[in-house]
Amino acid sequence: MPDVLVVNLTRFGDLLQSQPLIHDLHDSGHSVGLICLENFLPALPLLRHVEAAWALPGSKLLGCLDHDWKAAAACLLEFAQGIRREARPRHVLNLTATLPARLLTRLLAGEDAAILGFGLDAEGFGFHENVWFSFLSGAVRQRLHAPFNLVDMFRMAAIRLTSPDISTRPGKNLLQQPGPEANAWADALLDTGTVSGGEAAQGFVALQLGASEARRQWPVAHFAALADRLWQTAGLCPVLLGSRGERALAEAYAAAARAPFFDAVGRTDIPQLAALLARCRLLLTNDTGTMHLAAGLGVPSLAFFLATAQPWDTGPYLPGCCCLEPALPCHPCPYSAPCTRRESCRSQITPESVAELVLGWLQQGGWRAGLGPQLAAQARVWQTGTDARGFATVEALSPHATEERSLWLGQQRIFWRQILDEMCGLSPDTASDMPLWAGAVPCTAALRQRVRPVLEQAARLLELLAEQGRILGKSAQAGQLFLRNCDRLQALLESCPELAVLGIFWAELRQERGDRMEELLLLIALLARHLRLWARALDSGPATVGVA
Repeated sequence: MPDVLVVNLTRFGDLLQSQPLIHDLHDSGHSVGLICLENFLPALPLLRHVEAAWALPGSKLLGCLDHDWKAAAACLLEFAQGIRREARPRHVLNLTATLPARLLTRLLAGEDAAILGFGLDAEGFGFHENVWFSFLSGAVRQRLHAPFNLVDMFRMAAIRLTSPDISTRPGKNLLQQPGPEANAWADALLDTGTVSGGEAAQGFVALQLGASEARRQWPVAHFAALADRLWQTAGLCPVLLGSRGERALAEAYAAAARAPFFDAVGRTDIPQLAALLARCRLLLTNDTGTMHLAAGLGVPSLAFFLATAQPWDTGPYLPGCCCLEPALPCHPCPYSAPCTRRESCRSQITPESVAELVLGWLQQGGWRAGLGPQLAAQARVWQTGTDARGFATVEALSPHATEERSLWLGQQRIFWRQILDEMCGLSPDTASDMPLWAGAVPCTAALRQRVRPVLEQAARLLELLAEQGRILGKSAQAGQLFLRNCDRLQALLESCPELAVLGIFWAELRQERGDRMEELLLLIALLARHLRLWARALDSGPATVGVA
């Protein structure tokens, strides 16, 4: 039975993105059990190295709540106790930050198992066992400053259970291929490549028309125009994918399209969806769980990241995919902010320019081949890859690498890898991608002017806190000054939008280690040193023109 229970009660795509973490645990000698939402239970045969799995009975719990909350609580307790008796885990690793997931994790762990990831302490207060989870908590809330793919954040969050050099090895993400029944179904649907009129397709291209929100969807008419061009020029027959709730999108596509197509929207279960993807040359998609399924199956994708979506943290975890963002100063937009541009990002990228990109890729095997000046003006074009340590990256193919946002995300990637790895006890030889701030970093003059003074002031406050911490307990005044300067540092970091994630990170550091002053002081000294190095690298770096 599994000695590690992984709790992932999030979206379909996030569940699939747990696969590299499960690989790491398996390679480190652990057996893995998984707790997921019941509607994603059909996806479990696609995951490798899962010894046992349980689905949270969400519908049953909601039914109990309609009658009696005590009955719902008893149902949840019975579910957790049953798993605990059956699995007897030594570790429960929770990847879901919500309070219900933390509560379930507490129940699953009981008195014997160690809680890793997002948890609740004995008094009911939330905690993060690993500093990578502290960073993940802030990055989820401030995604404009999230420089790492979610897959890598999952992997590093479990570093205490995996080998010390796990961060230096390329992550594995390949899922199981679908079984014979799903493959037979897909073959029957596609009818060996013969489409209406008796024409033979030269291959298939999958289209995922929907997304979690309408504002994150590339227009259906654009998908239809792009697919028509691919059929006319390359003989690729479109295959429409999606859930039952996206039938209206399929009908809109049928009204706009001229080329033949196969319509599988609302007609597949998860294994059948995987089987269709495995038969396609390429997936054209919005930022969706289908994109992550394709990546796990080794199927390349061209993905549109609109509104709040961005490829730095939620892009496909497969090298060689292409991600398109609208080249607009407002993109990506915050979750809660209403759009003042009539969602112009959705129509910014034209099907004609994307068609040239895809045809170039089909003909020459690389995304640069079809990247013309029209698309480079419309979109930030990124290609996915991996760095020397196995972390997912995105490389700018269009001339947007010197934009202020791109430069800042690149700098945060250096800072957070180094400080989080050091806090986890990893040595520089087996941790970060480069020596500590090896030389200067490029920066726009405006960004330098905004950020450098805050970094320097924050470093001074941290150094002052380190001094005051050494005399705590000797006078009440010292304690008051220490707390006051903690609050000053919090306010300073929160006042700088570029350092908002660092402000959240500091708040969690001080809260979780308030009763472990010696440990907190070590982290304060470490953070001060890294901020000094960052400010120095920022100060000496070449100024670029950039785009704000």
